Amino acid sequence: MNNSKLPIFQENNINISNEVSMVWSIANTLRGAYRADKYRDVIIPMFVIARLEAALLSTKKQVADAYKENQNTPKQVLESISGYKYYNTSEYTLKNLLDDPDNIKINFETYLEGYSDRVQDILKSLKFSTEIDTLAKSGRLYGVIKKFSEVVPKLSPNSVDSIKMGYMFEDIIRRFSENEEAGSHYTPREVIGLMVNLLLAGADDSLFQDNKEIKILDMAAGTGGMLATSKSYIEQLNDKVNVRLFGQELLPETYGIGKADMLIRQDNSDNFVNADTLKDTDPFKDIQMNFVVANPPFGQSWGGKDADDGVEEAVKADNAKFVQTEGREGRFVDTPGSGDAQFLFHLHALSKLEENGRAAIISNGSPLFSGGTTSGESQIRRYILENDLLETIVALPGQFFYNTGISIYIWLYSKNKPTERQNKVQFIDATNEYVNLRKSLGQKRRELS
Repeated sequence: MNNSKLPIFQENNINISNEVSMVWSIANTLRGAYRADKYRDVIIPMFVIARLEAALLSTKKQVADAYKENQNTPKQVLESISGYKYYNTSEYTLKNLLDDPDNIKINFETYLEGYSDRVQDILKSLKFSTEIDTLAKSGRLYGVIKKFSEVVPKLSPNSVDSIKMGYMFEDIIRRFSENEEAGSHYTPREVIGLMVNLLLAGADDSLFQDNKEIKILDMAAGTGGMLATSKSYIEQLNDKVNVRLFGQELLPETYGIGKADMLIRQDNSDNFVNADTLKDTDPFKDIQMNFVVANPPFGQSWGGKDADDGVEEAVKADNAKFVQTEGREGRFVDTPGSGDAQFLFHLHALSKLEENGRAAIISNGSPLFSGGTTSGESQIRRYILENDLLETIVALPGQFFYNTGISIYIWLYSKNKPTERQNKVQFIDATNEYVNLRKSLGQKRRELS
């Protein structure tokens, strides 16, 4: 794409302080029944439920009436009435549950059971059923439902779009997750915006023709923020393209939030799956992507006693398949040190790109510098360079992420470099391109200038 024609997309400053403070105040009502580090087990599922209900409110009665008249009504009909790929057949809402406080627990469970299969999958991943008993026994259930019933009208998709909702999810989970391992949660939105701009700046013009299908993968998707932002930016460039999003997320809780957001955004939530990228069969095996955008976990073990069951065997088998077929099958040309799987995610991304595909991946310094000349890391770097897959590495400022102050890099890959970039790698030092935040957000003290 001609860089001179490409707008630089930025999201307007989005103020979420009132909404997040409101949710945070609800958490304070759990004191005594929950330890502070367990508030999230209630607040995050209830926030998701409130958002799901907010989207359905305008059609809720019609769906309930149709189901009451004929309980065999096809789900496609109920989805058509609801306007979304999910629905709730219960006559209850969070608000009218309050009319019968003596039966609040059983009625709330009936309300949740009224949601369709896709939402049941989300609720299961959030493991919320076990919390309902605790809330009821501690006398907190009525109060929590009452508080969230007041939040519902403020979460309508008509007033809170997916971008603002993403910021809210991000900030709420950040507050409950400040002790999480570095790199295990959220990439700041301005960093995602930079990554997408870099991808688009070098993309083929033909991608953006009207009605063109653009496929985007995030194989370490978290709650889907990178996918949502990527789609938003591309549609600002041309709203007549068909953007299809594909996400994989291992952690059940973040998977549940991401799938809920996909449902409400009217994206195909069936393409947001709970899967281990390193171990499980590729859920999108026959689909090659135009873009891959990802922030894989830093320092995640893939081998040894700290690895999840089955991961080491799967990685080694994939590597053996790559070696035996001379790269025609398998993803992993070699294996890095067992204590850090970042390069495995890079190689997975490259295996998923179509012939003109591009990828932007966040990493810490380890893939750049770790390993001696005979190490797996060195052999992976050699493979990437000899096949001319690496276009650019951008060094970002430190203190950019919510839960780590370490240095961060964007690796920009291209399967089809333009002639002037072939057999070259561009290094961009952007470590001074920042402004200080007026107030720190966890360990994030800076943002892009």
